[in-house]
Amino acid sequence: MYTKLPVLKGHGLSPIRRLIHKGSASLGRGSASSIAILGSSVPWDQMLPPPPPEAAAAAAAPRKKVLHDSGARHQALSIHRPQAIDPSASSPEPSFYSEEVDNYASKCTHPITLQSLLTMCEAPLTTEKLLQNAQYLSYERPVRYAKRVKLFQHLPFIVNTNPYIHDVYVKYFRNFEESHNHPMVRNWDDQRGFIQMLIRHSDTLKHIMPQIARGFYETRMYFGAKERKLFLDQLITMRIGLRLLTSQHVAMYNKYLATTGQSTADAADPTDQADCDRFTGIVDNNIVLCDFVHTCAQGVQALCEMALGDAPAFVIDGDTRAAFRYIPSHLEYMVIELLKNAFRSSLLQGADSAQETSPPPVLITVSRGNGKVAIRIRDRGGGIPRRIHSKVFDYSFTTAKQSNAAAGNDQSDPTTDAFDSAPEGQGPFAGLGFGLPMTKIYAEFFGGSLHLISLEEYGCDVFLELPSIKADHGPQIHI
Repeated sequence: MYTKLPVLKGHGLSPIRRLIHKGSASLGRGSASSIAILGSSVPWDQMLPPPPPEAAAAAAAPRKKVLHDSGARHQALSIHRPQAIDPSASSPEPSFYSEEVDNYASKCTHPITLQSLLTMCEAPLTTEKLLQNAQYLSYERPVRYAKRVKLFQHLPFIVNTNPYIHDVYVKYFRNFEESHNHPMVRNWDDQRGFIQMLIRHSDTLKHIMPQIARGFYETRMYFGAKERKLFLDQLITMRIGLRLLTSQHVAMYNKYLATTGQSTADAADPTDQADCDRFTGIVDNNIVLCDFVHTCAQGVQALCEMALGDAPAFVIDGDTRAAFRYIPSHLEYMVIELLKNAFRSSLLQGADSAQETSPPPVLITVSRGNGKVAIRIRDRGGGIPRRIHSKVFDYSFTTAKQSNAAAGNDQSDPTTDAFDSAPEGQGPFAGLGFGLPMTKIYAEFFGGSLHLISLEEYGCDVFLELPSIKADHGPQIHI
């Protein structure tokens, strides 16, 4: 059992991410090695896809009052101002089938390019930019939420009756309802209300993956591994994309307030001038990889001590000055998940060895080259048995069961034990079987890769390779 790590007020960051943010910020400011923000000659109005006809008409049309009767339905993008929604208020159970969901799910999404994601926060920031991007999201978000709701509806019915799966389904359905009922953003006052909705929706879905993991574990006998993988790959990829678009818009809003000297009382994440210079929205332009990994390793070491009573040491070598451009929250998730596996296996293997007086250290090597960085994490945790090596990237597969058996706890259920020991609202230290497959999706989202090599009875080497995020680097990525 370990205590829930607090979220620090001000930046809404975990203690690990705050340390990363503070520790690397001083290195990035004024450094000659800082990577310049790429400019673009493409006019702003050409960066985003043209607004759909419905959205354009809705933005130009005068507000109209919508009368609600037993036979009327909301039409797509009808402009009306619904009553304010109290997130804490109880609401009726959503219908499993909805014509509004079907209507929005049948629409095409309008992905934007990575170039647009990066350039939308570049100077000069204007209210027109914010307005145009908000109108794009006003159309795009309910469509993407509806497609996710349909994903759940296509699951076997008995799976959707699981309380953990159903709770996540209801959260997505509620966010869809509020998104498609929200009036089109037309002015700065509308922008504030829209930002508040974005933050509320992000907070609602912040910790759904542990719920999904437990729900799928409990219903694993009702559908196959291939179907489960297809569903989760789509859900997680769609989740990453929409959170990127949402977070970038909130970052634009905060940066506009900071650079124009307006009051930041309504800002979701108060931004100082140094952050404005260092970040392009949510992209950190100068992550010093060695310092970032060191901070993550310190955090995982503390978590390991709280969860397991002890933790191995770690050593970082290689190109300690390597820096690149990436999204800190993505990098943090990947590095921490990989380090948790290495720390846990090293500690348990050391405890089983009569020759070891202390757990063998985790060795971390960082490098860079050809527009990419790489991290190798090497442990001496005994490796992965050959008979299960092909399953390590399967959802809900965990090696915690083998560790429990080695410790004499054959009757212990690793997933149930993991949830019983997890702090409220957070995932456990190990046992879900979601860490590696999710890390692989995050790594591949921007063209990176994740590989694992196991030496049975000795240990594992994990190789994480990531590109420095640039608008003109590699294939055109759509989000």
